[in-house]
Amino acid sequence: MLLLAACSRLASGQNALILWLGTVFQGCGCLLGVFSWEGMRRPLNTGIIMLYVIALSWLLLGSAGMEHWMVPLAEAVLLVFPLIFFAVQNLRDSGALELRRAKGLARQLANRAEWPANLADCKVLPEVKALREALHIDAEPAITLLANPKPQVRVAALAALEFRHEWRKNQPEIILHFAKNAPEPELRSAAILALANTEQRHLVEALAEYTNDPSPLVRAAASQALLWKPENCWPWISHAFRAALASPELENDGPLCEDGHLFPPEAVADLTAWCSEKGVLAIRAAQTLSEHYKHTLTQKHDPALVLQLRQLVIDVHAPSMLRMEIARVLQQFQELDDVVLDALMKPITPASLRLIAVETLLARGESVQAAAALDDLARLPNRELALATADVVQRRLGVDLGLQRGQPLPPVHSRKAADVARSLMIWALGQEAPTEAAAARAAGLPHINDDEW
Repeated sequence: MLLLAACSRLASGQNALILWLGTVFQGCGCLLGVFSWEGMRRPLNTGIIMLYVIALSWLLLGSAGMEHWMVPLAEAVLLVFPLIFFAVQNLRDSGALELRRAKGLARQLANRAEWPANLADCKVLPEVKALREALHIDAEPAITLLANPKPQVRVAALAALEFRHEWRKNQPEIILHFAKNAPEPELRSAAILALANTEQRHLVEALAEYTNDPSPLVRAAASQALLWKPENCWPWISHAFRAALASPELENDGPLCEDGHLFPPEAVADLTAWCSEKGVLAIRAAQTLSEHYKHTLTQKHDPALVLQLRQLVIDVHAPSMLRMEIARVLQQFQELDDVVLDALMKPITPASLRLIAVETLLARGESVQAAAALDDLARLPNRELALATADVVQRRLGVDLGLQRGQPLPPVHSRKAADVARSLMIWALGQEAPTEAAAARAAGLPHINDDEW
């Protein structure tokens, strides 16, 4: 605009009129560009280029016959500057600048001297976050760091690739090969999470093998990577999860979906079928379904689902472990109605299920039926059930049986558990006998040592 105005002062006659009109037009265009930039918060390189081209057209039209040195200078400026803007725009759109920045951040990580003592803490470094944001064009700068001898650098590089969507050819295979050969669990788990968004079957099935990894950290990462969107890949990974759930060595891992991930219908059907089998598989499958339904009801209260779960709890043909876990879910959401409670209070009901019904009734207030059932449950010769019953008696009836408030129940085979079970038996018989011999006499049984409980 300034160049047109300067040339307008040098022109005369019709040329001056054309150049002044061009100056006014360019002024309006500049104002429009400024307002548009403020609203969109981003540079308008295309609009700027167009303004330069239009200004050059006005100048060529209005400077016909003019021989002043200002005219060719203005033409050169109006021609060169849009070319510069066009080159910068193409350079930015090509991703070369972001790739250069990513390589620089990767070099900074490789040259970093001080690292956290824990490998897992390397994932949350500010440099890792910056590298993750700079890798949206290509993952190559981070993959190059996997050859670095420092495990901290490799963990940081993999953390920058977590849940990546776009990969170039053979890059996922490089990450998978690295996971297979990495000795540190932190490196294997980070590599698994980097491939969490993959949808290629051979990669998904390879990741499923890590559900049986010796490291709990790696197993948790594999479950997280595979279960955060299992809708399309469950048939590929179900066999691996079944083997993991059935493994006695992994019994303490608990349910599969503790992070709130929901299972598709076919996975729910498989888990329900596994609850009918024996051993660890039935227990962990029931726990997994319990977490699934708990998260489902937390997200949305579904009356149809509640009715379905109630029917499952009172179904005598359903697996006992599944009935118990679902009953606990309904108890937590206060969805055990009178029909379900009446069915669970029957003597033929498994003791653990009956105890849930007893506690629910006692939570509502005094109940003669619940008190009588609790007395029956307290007499059963089962240490694990005795501890659960003692917990209900102490919390709901205020009877001190030696359990610490707010603490988990003692181990089943511990002396503390034996003392609690003995105190529960004394309470059930309605007698006070401080010694174990007196408790045995009160029960009409021979004296039993702690090791025999």
